[in-house]
Amino acid sequence: MSHAVKRLNIEEFVRPEVIVNPYPYYESLRSEPPQFGLLDYPPGTIPGQDKPHPAWALFNYDDVASAARTHDSFSSRDPMQEASAAPTLMLVNHDRPEHTVLRSIAQKAFTPKRVLEDVGPWAEEVVAGMFDRLESPEMDFMESFAVEVPARFLTRLIGTPEEDWPLLRDWGNAFMVTADYTAEQRNQRNREVEAYYTEAVMARYEDIAQGIQPPDDLMTAFINVEHGGRTLSPEEVIRFCITLVVAGAETTVYFLGNLVATLLEKPELFTLLQNDRSQLRPFMEESLRRDGPIQRLFRICTQDTELGGVTISKDEWVALFFASANRDPAVFENPDEFILNRPNIKHHMTFGHGIHFCMGNAVARMEAEKLMNGILDRVTGIELGEGGIKRQSGGLLNYGAESLNIRFLMK
Repeated sequence: MSHAVKRLNIEEFVRPEVIVNPYPYYESLRSEPPQFGLLDYPPGTIPGQDKPHPAWALFNYDDVASAARTHDSFSSRDPMQEASAAPTLMLVNHDRPEHTVLRSIAQKAFTPKRVLEDVGPWAEEVVAGMFDRLESPEMDFMESFAVEVPARFLTRLIGTPEEDWPLLRDWGNAFMVTADYTAEQRNQRNREVEAYYTEAVMARYEDIAQGIQPPDDLMTAFINVEHGGRTLSPEEVIRFCITLVVAGAETTVYFLGNLVATLLEKPELFTLLQNDRSQLRPFMEESLRRDGPIQRLFRICTQDTELGGVTISKDEWVALFFASANRDPAVFENPDEFILNRPNIKHHMTFGHGIHFCMGNAVARMEAEKLMNGILDRVTGIELGEGGIKRQSGGLLNYGAESLNIRFLMK
């Protein structure tokens, strides 16, 4: 590794050249004790308007896993995001015991049948239709496929008009502090997403009150489901919808792009997958480990805690770098290599760890599987197009392509 990244100042960690490829910097810091002074923004906050708190940064697997599972010492509440003008997220920013109740309710609504059986076949039709409409085998894959699939899927899953999918992508991009928006542009989009789902949810409540049979989608399920006599308030239903959108319409986009980027890097995998679809899931899991979109999430220390050889004081912020943990050589042999069917692949932490393990993981995996099968059915290979790959540099939360110019070799 070059000495240029050997001793990176944690205060400068959010520079564009680091965001584009953070992995050499993780490697340079992983063997060090936790570093203090990271200044970065949680989802739903506004750069230039909100003031970030200096945070401890955890880079090795053991430290990240320890903080993620010790939820009583490392709270998921985010007072910075709560004080922001943006809507507060559900589950992501809740602690026990409220988190336990809300997650139990959400699990009853978020059934595998609703995700895989009710909406899954429709996702196959969407992908097939996108190929049928292709005007040229040359395209920016991010624009032509990756941004559309997750957003369209969420409109069907939640229960809003499918043609509104571009709004979901825009709202997610602004909320997750990725794209280069101004503070006012972010505020405007946050107001829009809240107003949109407030109107949709309240209209659904009114239909139910009038005896109109509602569609069996996630919005209806959130309204009707109960756990131990507890039901969700209208505000909680609205915030659940927003949480799904800002998370699912953004991170999955980069996941899909990273899968295709890997096929460009290792074209022999395309042939392998085309001939043996049983290898598609292992391929996706290794991509999630090596190139998982989510880089880090924040926690707040609730009591003085020893971790990684340092003392983290009560009320101090902590950044858990899941993406760095996924490349810790103490856990994953030759971590920078893409190795299909790693024996311990289930230990990757791209979807989190502990009680906050992402409930939407099955949705992201299903979307990726439908899209990849659609590609493998329709083309004989993928080549890098003019303009190549440009990775996003707007925020450290996600790793992925801003543009990915490719050429499909059509059958």
